Amino acid sequence: MESVRSLFIPVVGGNLLVPNAAIAEIIQYIDPEPGNDDSKPWLVGYLSWRDRRIPLVSYEVACGGDLPLPKATMRIAVLKSLKSNDDLPYLAIITQRIPRLVTVYEESIELLDEDEEVGEFDLQNVLANGEPAVIPDMLKLENLALQVI
Repeated sequence: MESVRSLFIPVVGGNLLVPNAAIAEIIQYIDPEPGNDDSKPWLVGYLSWRDRRIPLVSYEVACGGDLPLPKATMRIAVLKSLKSNDDLPYLAIITQRIPRLVTVYEESIELLDEDEEVGEFDLQNVLANGEPAVIPDMLKLENLALQVI
C-alpha cells in the first residue's frame, strides 16, 4: 500500500494537492516587496526568505482569475524547485488558509473525468481521500517564476 504525505493547499475555488516533500515551509502572510513588471499580474512581489529573494506568485491570477483580497487567514507556501535551479531554488504561492497535512494512499486517489478541461497550471483534477483537489503543474509554475528572476 503506497502512500504519499501531502498537503491540501487552499486556494480560491478549491485545494491544490502537493507532496509534502515539495514544501520548504509554510509561513505567515507578509506583504511582499512589490514586483516592477505590470505585464506579469500573477507576480504579487518578492519575499526575503532565509536570505534569499524569492518570487511570490498568485496561483489564481496565473490561472486567469483575480488576485485574492488579503485576509488574516492567508499564509504563504514556500515551494522547492523541482529542477534544482540555482537561479530559482524556491518560489512561493499565496494560500487562503493554513494548508492541511494528509496521507494519500494509492487506492484513495481517483482521477476525475479525463475529458474535463484543466487550467493552464493544472495537471489533473482528482479526488484525494474523497476530497476534490487539483494537482498543480509545478514545472510550469517554475517556468513562470523564472521569467521574473
